[in-house]
Amino acid sequence: MSEVELKLLLDRQQVPAVLARIDELPSQACTKHASRLLRSIYFDTAARDLRKNGISLRLRRDGKRWLQTVKLNGTIAGGLSKVSEFERPVPSGQVSIDAIEDADVRERLRKLISDRPLKTIAETHINRTQIDLSLDDGAKAELAVDSGAIKAAGRSENLHELEIELVEGAPADLYRTARMVLPKGSLRFSRFSKAARSVLLAEQGHIEPPATPRRAETVPLKPGYATGEAARAMLHECLSQIAANIEAVRQCDDPEGPHQLRIGLRRLRSALAFLAHEIASPEEAAPGLSEEARWLGREVGRLRDLDVVLNDIARPYFALDGHAHGAAPVIGTLERHAKEIRNDLRQILCGERVGDFLLSLSEFIETASWKDDHRKKRERRRLTDFAGKTLDRRWAHVLTKAKGIERFDQEQKHALRKELKKLRYTIEFLGPLFPKRDVKRVTERLKTLQTVFGSLNDATVVEAVLSKPPLSSINDLAAQRAIGRLLGACETRVTYDWTTAQAHWKALKTCHLFWKRKHK
Repeated sequence: MSEVELKLLLDRQQVPAVLARIDELPSQACTKHASRLLRSIYFDTAARDLRKNGISLRLRRDGKRWLQTVKLNGTIAGGLSKVSEFERPVPSGQVSIDAIEDADVRERLRKLISDRPLKTIAETHINRTQIDLSLDDGAKAELAVDSGAIKAAGRSENLHELEIELVEGAPADLYRTARMVLPKGSLRFSRFSKAARSVLLAEQGHIEPPATPRRAETVPLKPGYATGEAARAMLHECLSQIAANIEAVRQCDDPEGPHQLRIGLRRLRSALAFLAHEIASPEEAAPGLSEEARWLGREVGRLRDLDVVLNDIARPYFALDGHAHGAAPVIGTLERHAKEIRNDLRQILCGERVGDFLLSLSEFIETASWKDDHRKKRERRRLTDFAGKTLDRRWAHVLTKAKGIERFDQEQKHALRKELKKLRYTIEFLGPLFPKRDVKRVTERLKTLQTVFGSLNDATVVEAVLSKPPLSSINDLAAQRAIGRLLGACETRVTYDWTTAQAHWKALKTCHLFWKRKHK
């Protein structure tokens, strides 16, 4: 059978808050079962043949009975887990391949295991509170609030998790249920099943990898995809990058975290923009997601701009011979200001608004209806046609913003820079549909041009940061002179970079556009 769940990680202090929210639900819609201990044992061969093939094999002690469960074909994205599950009682409490009802699954396990002995990989000891929930439109969900530990290789780590399994209804009912029971505040999607966490603990010593900045990854689109299928894949990648970098900013001070979070938010807005016309009906368009991403991007940008000024510009400049006089108060003020802004941003990222944004984005990805979803396969438009026309529109926007580039003021430069970013993100999403070599010619020139435009923008950011409090309020003449020297150096750099930018623009403008012949 197929199992669809929304899985969310909880902090220990959130568990009673979730249970309290459940207690507030109408009694006629909610059946709460007594907490019980579930002991699960996960098995595999010494060579991890089952894990390598995306299969988990588990024995679970539930009260007085043993249940054997095989799970395969599992995916988890945005907290939504989809997996094929085959479960049967095994009174002996021993693994029994013969007990698997599905003949194909049974034979597959026999071939994978062959004569190799199975060994215990890990155990979980979970206290589960189960709630059966009936919604007013006939939808039914099963909630499980889990608190316990995973044990493997002599190690043990605690796990607190909320699982919402859809029994009857549509995926939207999972998200409706989540909003009913989740406490206000931070939200973390679970990225791994308990079986996967058991393997992580056994092999790497943790059940949740450390939070680190995450770069965007290539979405492996294929020409045969329907537009809706491609849209979901691209938006899932955006959500994964955003959620991972929210955790990175929450938990560590690496400047790459805010940088990658802002990139993820910009990529999301670009994707939502070029996918908007593919939504089946206007009322299903992403409600407020682009606006929320813009808001959060501005909040993240405050920290990112300070990190750029401090780490990429001020420190390298003042480290040069003869530039250090008066620099210490400037660096110290920047460090303190960045720390304050980082703390402010962490409060925002742990707040209700960000949690609702993540949940709404995941819901949109899973529930939005796309035009191709309603067409017969032979009537669907070719994905390369869609990609080519999308890139044509984006390129046309760039050309419009670049008119009269020789006479640009600062505002016009910034507008062109934003259009170039949108073009690059669109190419990153849709480029896998075209020959790599052709795509690379364009992206290399585009990246070179963007680097120069980035330098121009950094100079503007430096001026904005250094010309207002707390930097402008430093009561130290040597420090103010150091700020003046830094601003002068940035202004000199701008003059050189702008000449270079115009040359790189001409090179990009004459480059063969790889998508042109693909959609005619």
